[in-house]
Amino acid sequence: MTIEIVRAEGARAAAAAPHIPDLVHATGPQSYDYIFGGRRLCDPFIAAAWTAPGNFFSHQQSVLAFEDGVFRGVLISHDGPDHYKLKDAVWPVALALVDEGRATEADIRGLAARAEIASFMNPHVPEDCSYIIVVSVPEAARGRGAGRALMEHEIARARAKGFSRVHLDVMSDNPAVGLYRAMGFAPMAETVTPIPCREHGLAMELRMMLRL
Repeated sequence: MTIEIVRAEGARAAAAAPHIPDLVHATGPQSYDYIFGGRRLCDPFIAAAWTAPGNFFSHQQSVLAFEDGVFRGVLISHDGPDHYKLKDAVWPVALALVDEGRATEADIRGLAARAEIASFMNPHVPEDCSYIIVVSVPEAARGRGAGRALMEHEIARARAKGFSRVHLDVMSDNPAVGLYRAMGFAPMAETVTPIPCREHGLAMELRMMLRL
């Protein structure tokens, strides 16, 4: 069976949409639970960001894996020069949840405070790289090659864009670290921050890099 990698557009993006909050959360459950205060805010935020344009978690920044028409995974990435612009663009998404009655102003203030603290776990993203935010495959589909196919597609995209490196951040206890190492990624920074890690039990975060 062949894994097909496609842009997250139209019917394909709609087919993936119900899975996206779970898949994003699965890449670092403790981290997302700390930042969002649990799934009550995390899930609607990720779902809204997926459908909105031009932000960290937008379908516009994503490719999808399908196997014989069945959804098998997602990769969300962007170019280094766009990193901080896309990061800032998540806040209108969060504020829209307040307007829609799906979150309170207190929820968003708490989210902003925890996100700022957690941001110290992530080193600077340089402009000469592509940056992967999410690679995630449903548990039932793991071991079928979708994760590797998504990564290979992103590496090829980065080379075609003329980037010298691919960067990603991953919690050190994520089993995907083994795949990244096997594909040539190496840890360049290991980050522990006092509040998330020591007070809330988050694992160390790794910045991993593949030099192209």
